[in-house]
Amino acid sequence: MGGPASYRILVAEDDEAFGDVLATALAADGRFALAGLARNGREAIELAARLRPDAVVMDIEMPELDGVEATRRLLETVPDVPVIAISGTDYEERVFEIRQAGAVDYVRKSRVDCELIRALETLLDS
Repeated sequence: MGGPASYRILVAEDDEAFGDVLATALAADGRFALAGLARNGREAIELAARLRPDAVVMDIEMPELDGVEATRRLLETVPDVPVIAISGTDYEERVFEIRQAGAVDYVRKSRVDCELIRALETLLDS
């Protein structure tokens, strides 16, 4: 994995420590680079429009604008950018809502270490 990263990923995560975990996981793989880090839903929309990442990893629960509404608005602005939802809780209703808003996949935060890269591979290498 000596070449440059192939895919630029925008992470929307309000927990700074967990955002760092995600950035480290992406960088460790070598195929992914952190395009930007948003701390709330509004920032996620602005950064996605400006940076045009290959994908967005979106936390469902965030301040100012939650991940569900942020996903909906982001996809109105940049419809070709796929969103993978993440959450520390597993409320089926919230997962359903973010999928209805346009998220293509969902990964529990407790499973990010083993499932996020696989979800990104499936999404971007297809």
